[in-house]
Amino acid sequence: MVERTLAGQIALITGASSGIGRAIAEELAKHGADVALLARRKDELEETAQICASYEVRSLILPCDLQNRNELQGAVEQCAADLGGINILINNAGIMHGGATHELDLDQFDQVMGVNIAAPVAITRYALPHILKHPRGAVIQIASVAGKMSFKGGAMYCASKHALVGFSNSLFEDVREQGIKVCAICPGYVNTPMMDGRTLQLDKMIQPEDIAKAVMFAVRYPDTGCPTEIYLRPQRSPSLSR
Repeated sequence: MVERTLAGQIALITGASSGIGRAIAEELAKHGADVALLARRKDELEETAQICASYEVRSLILPCDLQNRNELQGAVEQCAADLGGINILINNAGIMHGGATHELDLDQFDQVMGVNIAAPVAITRYALPHILKHPRGAVIQIASVAGKMSFKGGAMYCASKHALVGFSNSLFEDVREQGIKVCAICPGYVNTPMMDGRTLQLDKMIQPEDIAKAVMFAVRYPDTGCPTEIYLRPQRSPSLSR
């Protein structure tokens, strides 16, 4: 039986409708946390909520446009009101567009920066006053190896993930004395729909459940330390050429 070490905790997870976000929500629920699930797709959020509710925790769905600050703020306040507060924030939602810099679609650039960095900054701003009411909490960013390195055609995505890692590190400095854990998890290839169309071996990729385990590691880390960054790579290369 899994120990319910997060019983009494309330977690707000963005991008919780599928993939990494769903896996994180299930892992937190499995350990006893009540979960608030935020994404645009209500039907898929309801599926995640049913999975989480099977662990006998409360689950709240919050359909929301991440690029609408009013909706973000409303979702945070509804989570705090309906579930009784916020202890853990998981900034997971993200999108990817690629292309050579001299050919960038600037509307796509605005969208990538809006979802991948502006939304995490905004929702963290709204959630922190609630998180800081408790003696211990956590804000976890699901970043990327693209937040630590760059690649051809990745100007938009790499810029957003570098910004997210930088934000996360500054946030840690802001709240470390209050005992808040802050961590940017930077995975390589993860088996999610974002990888559709790539000639890679799915079973050799990092799995969404692996990211959920890293979240639990950061959230439950002893009070005397904080894993501010976790860098994850597939154990075996998923490239078909190997």
